[in-house]
Amino acid sequence: MLTFTNAAEQAAWGMAEALCEKAFAAMKSAEEAQEMFRAGRMAMRRQFKARGLSEVDAAIRWKSTAQAQAALADHEFYMSLASMYNEAATAQYAKALYLKNGKG
Repeated sequence: MLTFTNAAEQAAWGMAEALCEKAFAAMKSAEEAQEMFRAGRMAMRRQFKARGLSEVDAAIRWKSTAQAQAALADHEFYMSLASMYNEAATAQYAKALYLKNGKG
């Protein structure tokens, strides 16, 4: 476990930890959006199969629905958000370690 001796180091590390938590929350939301898309696609396939239609037709029809488009947009948004928070957290971790090693 790293120990930090001054307020600047502790602040940078604390900010990095907070950003990591936000990244994990965004990733969870992205996973939920992906699961919504997958569940809807499977439901559409079952409906089409019950009517004797192909899974390809079901996939095409599902992807063009507003619900599918919203799930894909949410997934893309939350993945971008998670990436942004992870990059910011990386910078803060690097800053904390830089300050700890006496270079700041």
